[in-house]
Amino acid sequence: MKREQIEGVAENLAGKAQSAVGRLVDDPALEAEGDGRQVAGQVTKSYGDALDSVSSFVKAKPFTALAISAAVTLVVSRLLRR
Repeated sequence: MKREQIEGVAENLAGKAQSAVGRLVDDPALEAEGDGRQVAGQVTKSYGDALDSVSSFVKAKPFTALAISAAVTLVVSRLLRR
């Protein structure tokens, strides 16, 4: 599990707790901040999932990954020359 995945889950849980406290004390601002932390945690976890997928792909198919990165580099260099 990547560091980003762990951080995302932790942030999501902290956001859920903060939202629950906001509802409990009837503080809409605190509840909204908790909802925002939940979303940020989910985005961070999704980023970690993507990194994990790319890492697994590169380990499984290193030559294909190298060819893809070379093609992307070529396209980006062509676009930046214009």
